[in-house]
Amino acid sequence: MQYTEMTKAVTDAIKGELTAVNKWQTAGTSVREFFGTETAVTEVKAQFIADAIVPALDKKHQSALNKDLPRKGSADYVAFIGSHGADAWENANKAKKDAKSTAHTMFARVVSYAFPKEKTESTPKTLETKLTELINDAIGKCEKAEAPSFDVNETLKHLRNALALVNPKPL
Repeated sequence: MQYTEMTKAVTDAIKGELTAVNKWQTAGTSVREFFGTETAVTEVKAQFIADAIVPALDKKHQSALNKDLPRKGSADYVAFIGSHGADAWENANKAKKDAKSTAHTMFARVVSYAFPKEKTESTPKTLETKLTELINDAIGKCEKAEAPSFDVNETLKHLRNALALVNPKPL
């Protein structure tokens, strides 16, 4: 392989990914404009998957979703097993579950592009806050300890002293 062929392959891959991201964003915008809210599209999830997602899946997933399988344990199931074998039913059921999972993943992806979650800025905890939480947690566990192998009262005294050092009371 030549250097130019390799760089062209990398360039094509990057362009393809950028194009794919743009297509997802466009699809998300269309879904948001049509449905308006995430709740609205979720209410018609099954129909949306049937109309928009299943046709885009590969033929293997489409055929798995289109197969009617009898319920396990039913008379039809017993007849199916008798004519096709248990492995045939298990394989078809596994393929159907895989296809449903793929369709659900695609639905979730469309919804995430259509209705992106708002990023909330979290305020980082200070060292004092973290230590206070840890010490209070340790105090709670010591108070609830049943038959500990150490001196709980002495440990609690030290933990409370540490808590007083981390959170000094104003004068």
